[in-house]
Amino acid sequence: MSEEEKKLEELLKQGLVSLHEKEKNSHKTEKGVYYPSALGSCLRKQYYTYTLGERVSPEELVIFATGKGVHETIARAFGEVATIEKEEENISLEISPAIKLKGRIDLLIADYDGKKYLIEAKSTSKTPDTPFEEHVLQLQVYMHALNYEEGFILYWNKVTGEIKVFKVQKNEEVLKNVFERVKKLDYYVSKNVPPEPEAILKGRFWECEKCPFLELCIR
Repeated sequence: MSEEEKKLEELLKQGLVSLHEKEKNSHKTEKGVYYPSALGSCLRKQYYTYTLGERVSPEELVIFATGKGVHETIARAFGEVATIEKEEENISLEISPAIKLKGRIDLLIADYDGKKYLIEAKSTSKTPDTPFEEHVLQLQVYMHALNYEEGFILYWNKVTGEIKVFKVQKNEEVLKNVFERVKKLDYYVSKNVPPEPEAILKGRFWECEKCPFLELCIR
């Protein structure tokens, strides 16, 4: 690889880091405030993120940027044929005086056939047969916060070009489990004690492969 090639690669990586830092300023981790988009991932990873700070690799930044581009394209495409009432709208949900959930819905389509559609868009390299559990948990929080009885998870396959949509009904039992999960995370963060290595115990080893805290976790 030539010096020019290396330089261009490094410049792009530096730019991605800079963009991520700016985005992170509006999405800071603070004790007592938790994010629906992360709730489905390993509790120990979330604990380390809150106690040690976020760690993101250059490769992950590329993936994040690709996903953001897909979301923007989806919003523009829907905007051509329907009215977009809200896009990347911030929501807040209080679980207790000391614990809050904060998130940001991807899309809310208004006035299409007299109905509003709450949509959570996801880019993926493998289209699922059923929506991923972590995405359902995330959407349940948004439906509860906005008082919607149903929502939709849209998968955009960046490899095959396939688009697939799943309808999700509001489920109080699932939401109850979400709240218990948040309280559990908050307990460990407050006590400064790492929870069990959830991904390992549940056989979700793909999470471990990409986890920036893996070496610390398995000591």
